[in-house]
Amino acid sequence: MGVKLREKQLSNGQVSFYLDIYHNKTRWYEFLEIHINKNRPNHVDKEKKRLAQEIRSRREHELIVEDNGLLDRKKKLGCFVRFFEDYTKEKKHKGIYSSVLGNLQKYMGKVPLPFARISATWMKEFEKHLLQKVSNNSTLRYLEAINCVLNEAVRRKIISRNPWHDVPPNQRIKMKEIFRNSFTIEQLQKLANTSVDIDPQIKQVYFFSCFTGMRWSDVNPLRWNDVITKEIDGKTEHYLYFKQEKTEGIEYLPLSDNAIDIIKERQRESLLEEKSPYLFPRLKEKEGSKKEVYQRVVKALKKWARAAEIDPKKLHFHSGRHTFATNVLESSADGDLYTVSKLLGHKNINATQIYAKVRDKRKHAAVKALPKIDFSGTGLNAA
Repeated sequence: MGVKLREKQLSNGQVSFYLDIYHNKTRWYEFLEIHINKNRPNHVDKEKKRLAQEIRSRREHELIVEDNGLLDRKKKLGCFVRFFEDYTKEKKHKGIYSSVLGNLQKYMGKVPLPFARISATWMKEFEKHLLQKVSNNSTLRYLEAINCVLNEAVRRKIISRNPWHDVPPNQRIKMKEIFRNSFTIEQLQKLANTSVDIDPQIKQVYFFSCFTGMRWSDVNPLRWNDVITKEIDGKTEHYLYFKQEKTEGIEYLPLSDNAIDIIKERQRESLLEEKSPYLFPRLKEKEGSKKEVYQRVVKALKKWARAAEIDPKKLHFHSGRHTFATNVLESSADGDLYTVSKLLGHKNINATQIYAKVRDKRKHAAVKALPKIDFSGTGLNAA
């Protein structure tokens, strides 16, 4: 292995520095874009030459570290927050990473966070800070994201060990079971019967979520050509064929009668509207106006909830998705967790386990379905 500093004569009388590198039986050159006047060097030229020599030494050091499987101590002094920012930029779906990055930046302020400073103690201190800002389960997801980025730092040989692994398991924050709000069919009927002055498409899109399990990010960009009809056993059946925004999975979703009713209602209305490729054109998010559209919808949902005497905090698109899953489980003998998992587009059934605890009336029905035995003659019926 060798790293030599070479000079190339330029037509203007100056010389250009480059590195002549021979490593692992391969030779290549790295041009430094540093030019000096060699014949009459001034103070600046001397400084430039010194810089070129330092770069040569640093490059040689990096190759030695690489050859010996060692960690570069200089990398450990790099800023984790900056590394996290670069990692987030590389993610196609930034989601939670952007949220974690924002919290990291606020927590550290202008103070750098070298990798060498991150320890089990630091992780617990940051956890305590997060718990003051977000919920227990959000804190856990944020720490899992940091754990993921630290694993990447280990893979890139910036650090030798992920400090999160040094936090004893019994001291790690645990996921708390939370109540997943959903609405019964009776409550949905009450919403349908409630008169309120909001955009009708907001009502339609929310009910569509309740009867398909679709997220806001999937339902607002729906196009008419995502709706597919097929003739099965002499009957016309409706399906949705679309790409999930969150998982990027292609979904083929059979539609319930209520969802079909909403589509047919939109078809009638579209005859009197400006032609649009979207199923709910007034709610389609556009680049630069996503928050504006969603905030308008959220505000309208709260107004609708108050008119229906429902807690406004419960009327949102997460509750629509939960409503769909829970009602499928309760209303159909075929509504097992595996089926619901596929209808929701979950990649594995673990994500569907939250719906395993269905409403009390199904538990009651299951218990009442147990066969009875005759206790006469056992003394159990004695007064």
